[in-house]
Amino acid sequence: MRLLLVEDNSSLATWLAKLLQGENYAVDALTDAESVIAGTDLGQYDIALVDLGLPGMSGLDLIREIRRHQLSLPILILTARNDLKSRVEGLNLGADDYLTKPFEIEELEARMRALLRRSHAPARREISIGPLTFDQTGRAFRLGETDLALSPREAAVLEALMRRQGQPVSKERLLESTYGFDDDVNLSAVEVIVHRLRKRLEGSSVVIATLRGLGYLLRLQE
Repeated sequence: MRLLLVEDNSSLATWLAKLLQGENYAVDALTDAESVIAGTDLGQYDIALVDLGLPGMSGLDLIREIRRHQLSLPILILTARNDLKSRVEGLNLGADDYLTKPFEIEELEARMRALLRRSHAPARREISIGPLTFDQTGRAFRLGETDLALSPREAAVLEALMRRQGQPVSKERLLESTYGFDDDVNLSAVEVIVHRLRKRLEGSSVVIATLRGLGYLLRLQE
């Protein structure tokens, strides 16, 4: 799951990014709206967190621009403003929800999950392939009756494969789903994670197949 965070408070952005990465999100953090508009592919994100009090181009203007280019991207406003006018204007411009600072990370995650459920209609709590199940609400994986204790990056790769089960997923796409663009990594990092996941799935009917030139495919053994 890839997340865009636009927050000019560097301390808050760093704190949020670390916490969300610990919950299996790949986070790209930017400090101004102009950077988002100038060089960001909005189509790669599952959700955007936008601070209204950005320097230069405001968060409200950014929401307007995002909606011009990406109609379906869920947007959650982060704001220290308590006035009703700002919140209403943001929602009218196309934001889906708002959260007033200061906030608890548990509430932020709950609101994000709610937006993600709404954006993936029809909503399903679980995604399954054979004995392997991903609980989207609790963000937990289970193989048969056993809970899988995965690292955040292992979980991000497995989630990406499960969401496109039956279809090949390129290494580049898995890299984008797992790492932020500030991380200095290459495609070999994905190979290592896939190797670890194969070990975790050993003995089950679920396998991660390599398709030369196409990437990886999650499927049931024949």
